[in-house]
Amino acid sequence: MSSSEPTFLGIDVGTSSVKAGFVSSDGRGLLQTSAEYPTFYGPDGQAEQDAFDWWNAATRAVQALVKQAPHLARAVQAVSVSCQAPTLFGVDRHGHPVGRGLIWMDRRAQPVCRGVLQEHAEYIHQYSCNRIDPYYMLSKLAWQKRYHPQDYARTDSYLPINGWLVYQLTGSRLVDVTNANLTQLMNVYTLNWDRGIFNRLDLDLDKMPPVVACGTAAGVIRPEIARLWGLPPRTIVAAGCVDGSAAPLGLGLSADGDVFEMSGTSSGIGVILSNPRFCPNLSLMKHVREDKWFLKGSTSCSGGSLKWYRDQVDRLADPECFQTYSRLAQESPPGAGGVLFLPYLNGERAPLWDSRLRGVCLGFSSATGKKDLLRAILEGTAYALRTILEEFPLNQQQSDVILGTGGGYNSALWSQIKADVLGRTICARKTTFDAAVLGSAYVAMEAAGVPAPKPPRDTEEVLYHPDPALGSVYGRHYRRFQKAYQATRVLFHEEDEP
Repeated sequence: MSSSEPTFLGIDVGTSSVKAGFVSSDGRGLLQTSAEYPTFYGPDGQAEQDAFDWWNAATRAVQALVKQAPHLARAVQAVSVSCQAPTLFGVDRHGHPVGRGLIWMDRRAQPVCRGVLQEHAEYIHQYSCNRIDPYYMLSKLAWQKRYHPQDYARTDSYLPINGWLVYQLTGSRLVDVTNANLTQLMNVYTLNWDRGIFNRLDLDLDKMPPVVACGTAAGVIRPEIARLWGLPPRTIVAAGCVDGSAAPLGLGLSADGDVFEMSGTSSGIGVILSNPRFCPNLSLMKHVREDKWFLKGSTSCSGGSLKWYRDQVDRLADPECFQTYSRLAQESPPGAGGVLFLPYLNGERAPLWDSRLRGVCLGFSSATGKKDLLRAILEGTAYALRTILEEFPLNQQQSDVILGTGGGYNSALWSQIKADVLGRTICARKTTFDAAVLGSAYVAMEAAGVPAPKPPRDTEEVLYHPDPALGSVYGRHYRRFQKAYQATRVLFHEEDEP
């Protein structure tokens, strides 16, 4: 690549790390870095992150890029940030954070969902096309107003995670339409804040910044941040988007019926559609493309289950251990020697929407080895994905092939297990470049007035076809998985009993 060609910077603030990458104007990923940060867990499903951890990790990731390729940094025209969502995070009138952000994983607002919001359920379904759940920002906001009114009063503006970075970069406060959708405060038909829900719950609409298209230019980078990050002084900053919306854009998926799975800390299956529709056990999400949406179901702790095993059981600090785990799990037969793992470590989203669930491992004996436990985790997360796939309406157009992306697809074994359990061919996009980072860079191009290219086809794609010989095996174990959920869920709901 010549030094005169423009480059674009895509950043994705995920659940456990920031990824940043330089992308060429013809859509090729050139260089990528990452930086991790912690999550703070507490009782009642609490999951929080610090705003300056997001910012500092993004700074480290970008500075590492610039150090490795200063010639690419000098050619950057625009930057865009995608992020995990939804998050309840506010800043005061001076722009200072009002406490930590309550990320999508936080489930403490369950009582508010059952109480305050339930009487408005039909209205909320009508304007948002989504169910009531602690996952969405609406429930967390109602919880904060009721139980922490001092934080609600101090908050001048509520921002998504990428909105916080955009504010740091430019001084502008805004919310892109994909993040606005997941607040559950936006009307999906007007693409603006729904005044009715603010009136019903006595919420202050003035605390919500304007909703804008993802490719809107929020401004140019502040001079001191340009120096800190090592970028050109007139770099354009885009409004950005949700990571789950950036990924299909980066994969080139926008046709009705396209099916994809993003495999990371959490994993989700999505299907592209042209119009909003309400499916009670799935989430409606906004595509970056103006006239596109997608239905998505996400299991909360897929890759997160392996991370839990690494951190809490093995107590390793080696990020490369996941390759070792995959090789070990290969030594265990399909069915993991009878061991079942229910990956509900932090409750579950689609299709169960149950905050109280917790992880379950059963069926192990004195003969069970580490290889069986690891394979059970891989299989259990695949079973959870199958419960999601079965929720998509029968009349919803779907491709026969699932396009897979994300870190989970670095494991050939896990990819094959998913194909066998789901009974679908999976086309795994083998690339070291993150789809959300690529999609974010495409959004940056739009903000700079540069036509977004078609995603490059020079990446390796591997097809994983379901093994007919394993259909009955995994079918039997999937039924055991379902029965295990039904038998154990009552243990987490005993306080509901009279």
